[in-house]
Amino acid sequence: MARVLDAERAARAAVEASQREAESIRADARAREKSIAERAAARIAALRTGTAERRAARLAAIEAEGVGPDPQAAQDEAAQARLASAVARLADELIGRESAE
Repeated sequence: MARVLDAERAARAAVEASQREAESIRADARAREKSIAERAAARIAALRTGTAERRAARLAAIEAEGVGPDPQAAQDEAAQARLASAVARLADELIGRESAE
């Protein structure tokens, strides 16, 4: 009977030791997770800052060029719209569909 009780005590001690080890492993994993998350957040912040700085520099360079809107662009857009409308009407005619215009 004493051997059974000794074995039971040893088993309980082993279970408790395993539980302590598991908790230690979990605590280490949580600490690593926190460290990884902090490093990732710092890297993301640095990337965002760098991107914002490059964007601001590029916008300043574009503004410094002093190029305004192309007055011909509006005419080109109107011509493209007319061409698109004509192509649509032609397609309707070729497939035998009534044009809405």
